[in-house]
Amino acid sequence: MRKKRTIIANPLVSNTFHITTRCVRKNFLLDDGKPIKRPFKSRRQVILKRLQTLASAYAIDILRVSFMDNHAHFEVRNRPDLVERMSDEEVARRHLIIHPGYCQANADAKNKSPDKPTVEDAKKLAQDKKKIAKIRQNLSSISRFMQSFNFYTSRYFNIVDGMSGAFWESRYKLKALLDELSIFLCALYIDLNPIRAGIALTPETSRFTSAYYQIEAERMLALNPDLDPSSLPNAFLAPVCISSDESRRWTTSVSARASDFGFTAMTSEEYLILLDMMGRILHKKQKGAIPADLPPIFRRLNLTWERVLHLVSAYEELFCFFVGSTESLTRKSAELGGRRLRCPAADMGLLP
Repeated sequence: MRKKRTIIANPLVSNTFHITTRCVRKNFLLDDGKPIKRPFKSRRQVILKRLQTLASAYAIDILRVSFMDNHAHFEVRNRPDLVERMSDEEVARRHLIIHPGYCQANADAKNKSPDKPTVEDAKKLAQDKKKIAKIRQNLSSISRFMQSFNFYTSRYFNIVDGMSGAFWESRYKLKALLDELSIFLCALYIDLNPIRAGIALTPETSRFTSAYYQIEAERMLALNPDLDPSSLPNAFLAPVCISSDESRRWTTSVSARASDFGFTAMTSEEYLILLDMMGRILHKKQKGAIPADLPPIFRRLNLTWERVLHLVSAYEELFCFFVGSTESLTRKSAELGGRRLRCPAADMGLLP
């Protein structure tokens, strides 16, 4: 049974989510082998560019992403706490990035450059207090975020392909990630998507994933440590590591993302090492030895390599609307009035 999105993703409450949106009828409409006559050389560059724009405007942290030939995965965290700290003019400015007063998809697809909204436009909008109050809520809304993403990309590709009708399936899949375990599993699942699909052998060759952008950014910084952080390919992504500096949860070092709030206690390097090890185990063509000493995060989450491998490999089948440990699922069930939450992973005893 479908659940109301307001139950799973309340824009007034900060939560982390796994979003999957698929092309209509699962067609390979994002296949880069299809011709495209516009500024972008790759079809997936189009959706990347749109996601980067939205990351700079919405109060939503983009944690992990993966763009495949016929679907896309996002791990995101909405941040109503960030919106509360914004001035009316800042809220107006961000709204005008998303809704500049003309159809951005039309302009981009037809290589047009309409005049952008000005500072004066933002100030004028900020004076409408009733409208600003509604926009504030929209800036941390997952539904509005996906509407902005899907409408733009659908319109853009219909124009360049000379087509009409739906581009994405009408309803994207949404899973609420309830704890550190679920956020960690989802991150691995998303970054390992190309490896699981057999179209890439390693994280560094898994193009159009957050892991790839992360690796590219570190490679660029190794060559030139003085590079502007906003110019790095992972600038729109939230950092991997949760900083001990509490202020980083509400601030950002680059305007390309909502905040510098990470998603795990692991460092960027530790996460990539773990990702590489998991990729070797997942991919049948590669051999990887399971180390005797498990990483600290596994001990903390009470997991084993075998259990993580099962949870990541069958992630979509093992979790439904909510992802988390047994304790988190029980707590969420109580919040919803004691109704039992369907979760095959829990039924099979795979969760700590």
